[in-house]
Amino acid sequence: MINAQEKWSLNKCIEHARVNNLDIQRGYNAVANADLSEWQSKLAFLPTANINGGYYWNFGLTIDPISNTRQPGSRQTLSTTVSGNWTLLSGGRNIYQLQQSRLNSVAALYQLEEVKNNTFLNIASAYLQIIVNIQLESVAKGQLNTSLKSLERTQILYENGAISRDNYLQSVAQTKGDEGNLTGATNSVLLSKLLLFQILQLETDFESFDIEAPVVDLNQLSLNDYGRDDLKNQAIQKQPSVRAAKASLESAQYGIKLANSGRYPSLFFLAQLNSNYVQGLPYFTDFVELTTYTLVENPSTGNIEQIPQVINVPDPNSQINYTIGNQLSDNWNQFIGFGFQVPLFNGGTTHAAVQRAKIQENNASLDIKASELSVRQTIERALVDAKNSLALFNAANASSQASELALNNAQLNFDEGVISAFDLGLSKNQYLAAKSQEIQTKFDYLFKVKVLEFYLFNQISL
Repeated sequence: MINAQEKWSLNKCIEHARVNNLDIQRGYNAVANADLSEWQSKLAFLPTANINGGYYWNFGLTIDPISNTRQPGSRQTLSTTVSGNWTLLSGGRNIYQLQQSRLNSVAALYQLEEVKNNTFLNIASAYLQIIVNIQLESVAKGQLNTSLKSLERTQILYENGAISRDNYLQSVAQTKGDEGNLTGATNSVLLSKLLLFQILQLETDFESFDIEAPVVDLNQLSLNDYGRDDLKNQAIQKQPSVRAAKASLESAQYGIKLANSGRYPSLFFLAQLNSNYVQGLPYFTDFVELTTYTLVENPSTGNIEQIPQVINVPDPNSQINYTIGNQLSDNWNQFIGFGFQVPLFNGGTTHAAVQRAKIQENNASLDIKASELSVRQTIERALVDAKNSLALFNAANASSQASELALNNAQLNFDEGVISAFDLGLSKNQYLAAKSQEIQTKFDYLFKVKVLEFYLFNQISL
């Protein structure tokens, strides 16, 4: 159970998403599905076995499955078959299918890593935006406190007739404007927290959700050597999207071999066991000897002679019920053998499958180039963005310091009655805009550097 009062660090947010994010969970399901396909491909090397059978009601003239003769009347019959089939040769189909499924499992793992990376970057972006908004809220609070103190002094001066009503109302308007700025800044903090709360898909109370603000030292950030080609090329080859595309290409290459296996003969081993039952079939436990005579003409004498022949016939008195078990046991028959299949013509199915597999291979090659190009462009853009953000921060920092000095000087002039409340308000607004720009460029630079480090070193931290 998550403690709702505990503040969330960036690392805690990432670890929570690693376990609970729905997109990441779907990625794990995709990996499990790929592993299942690989497991099934391994079992394809084993023989298949099946049991078939049926119980039938026959009416009219039917063929007795035991004696294979036509018999009138109705009867009930039962047939059972146990069969096995083991593919011995199939043009390497099972081998190629196993290799392809293994590579698909590898691709699924890298695709999962890509989903994680995108999720973690979104979390880091939302996390830093909260910090930016908190800083802006702090500036707005400071401005409001300064305006309230100025308003108190202005009110005393106005009540004593030292300043005009116009100056007093301008001071009131400035204070109300600062209150509005603080309300907007507070609302921005709330909305940015809500965004991160929703990305994390938390089920706790949002009102108690808060983050742990890290200590940010821009002096520890450096862009030195981040633009090296060897570092960039290593980062490209380590990206999950590129690795997934390469695994998909190898899978597509085995797909061509798999499709080509349909051109080769197949050899398989067969085995089968059968038995039958017929209702009402008589069964005798004893037999008696019966002598029969055959009349045959003697060719030498021309006389008709009787030739005896002794045969065994069932004893009618020994007839018993011929049960299903006894019949099935007595009627077993088996066979084993080898079968083969030589493909001659199948309506172009194999040829079309091979051509589709080659197209898939070509698409996979293009996907690798597209992935490498996308990552390269992202890294290059991140490097340029980071440099630009640093330049903007330095400019904003200088502007903020100058605006602060100007504001302090304006405050002194206002206290001495040299300038009006309107002029002081202009100085405050200029300082607020400069300070806000400084904060935004500071954390924008921080985020751009962290994005660049994430792509180069596959890690993100504050």
